[in-house]
Amino acid sequence: MITQKPIVYVPAGFHLSSSGQTSHDQKRQFGAHHRRLNNRGLPPELLLLIFEHVYADSTLNGEWIPCSPQSRTQFPFAPAAVCKAWRDVLASVPRFWTRIIINLDTTKLSDINTYLHLSRKLTFEITVTRDQRILSHSRTNNDNEGAQAATVMALIVPHLHRCRVLCFQLLRSSSLPALRHLNVTAPLLERLKLQCGVDDGEHPLVGSEVPEQWRFYAPVLRHLFLNGRNFRDACAFHWVESLQNLEDLCVSRYSGGKYPTGELHLHDVLLIVDRLHRLFGILQKLTLQDVSFDGILTREDGYDIQIEAVSLQSIDLSTVRTIFMSKTGPAPRLVHIKHELSPCAYHIRLTQADTLVLEGPFSHMANAINIWDGNCLSIKNCPTFDDRTIRDIHRLWDPSKLTSPNWSQLKIDNCTEFSADALLALIDARNDAVQRARDRDITSQAPFNNLQVLQVDGGPPISPEDAEAFKERLLTFQWHEAATGITH
Repeated sequence: MITQKPIVYVPAGFHLSSSGQTSHDQKRQFGAHHRRLNNRGLPPELLLLIFEHVYADSTLNGEWIPCSPQSRTQFPFAPAAVCKAWRDVLASVPRFWTRIIINLDTTKLSDINTYLHLSRKLTFEITVTRDQRILSHSRTNNDNEGAQAATVMALIVPHLHRCRVLCFQLLRSSSLPALRHLNVTAPLLERLKLQCGVDDGEHPLVGSEVPEQWRFYAPVLRHLFLNGRNFRDACAFHWVESLQNLEDLCVSRYSGGKYPTGELHLHDVLLIVDRLHRLFGILQKLTLQDVSFDGILTREDGYDIQIEAVSLQSIDLSTVRTIFMSKTGPAPRLVHIKHELSPCAYHIRLTQADTLVLEGPFSHMANAINIWDGNCLSIKNCPTFDDRTIRDIHRLWDPSKLTSPNWSQLKIDNCTEFSADALLALIDARNDAVQRARDRDITSQAPFNNLQVLQVDGGPPISPEDAEAFKERLLTFQWHEAATGITH
């Protein structure tokens, strides 16, 4: 039986794809196009059909596709700004309003309550942020941010029982909602994000006294991103360790210092990871970003941090060393260390991390790499990864013992200060070292891996002859040149 496809009417100049949907670029231009036309002439049925297509393009399996909250083409806010007729059609469909973006620099506070009620009783997600120009200049002063954020939070609280994602990305820590004063039930909350650009101290309502009663109930929380001061309180109230579904934990922006409200120590974080891993086995990732702990002393019997991934960004390397010296078992499978300065990476003993990612201008990288024994080494945004560093890697190898016997993959992103010749010499030196190890012990079952995979994304130009030389030596080879865009 042949079913006739429904007839779809679209304005002149707009074309449907084979699936019956307008192209993404055309939809983005639709608002500007119809400001020049008599938009009241478009029947509501046609407008609704178009908006349904745009909504479908913005979601996947019933959930909103992540996008930048700074975008000026956010659905449904962009088409709702065209005219009243369009707003009325959009307002008639509650699911269009289940993602709310509040920009404290552009959104009218009087509109927020309207947005919250348009989703009716449906589950929703909400992001409260600032204009990108404000966030990028993290020292900009704005005395109104805290008051505005408090007003917005007061409007959100009555709806938290149906909130799935709550995100605050503001300039200052003192403007963020204070967890210790959040006594609400959020049975559907899966993601909570309270982050800032700079730690300027406590929320004005936070005093030295600990609340007598505090109960923030979020039983299905899976992703938790907190600034350091809110995380400190969450630890003090033993709240984080009760989150049995927590998969992703991020602590960011803490400048340290002696505060009457308490301190944040490295031990607090490692103890939480240890307990969550032992009790529930769900936690997959820990991220520490720009945190200066009040103390890095750890307990003698160590911590179980054998989770999937640890990312340490702008963390003092003495703290990094302490973290991995205090582990009781294997390291996380993936370790990502990022720094914007030029710290010395020597003596960071990551001997059991399967994947090591070094991002930033590290010095003495060869020393750190040669005491690591994993499978995949990834170097990102590193101007100090040059020919000298590459030569130092294999020149420091012990000729009587194979260094990093499990190493087989090298991935390089956005680095241009090295040459193809240096990498070819590294690969050849690795092949020679592996062959010597095999000749010394022909009966050994231990892995003796050659470098088999090389992926360069945003690297220096190479000749066709160099590309062929890599292909002859490797199982997998890919090289994308930063300057020309050519891919080999």
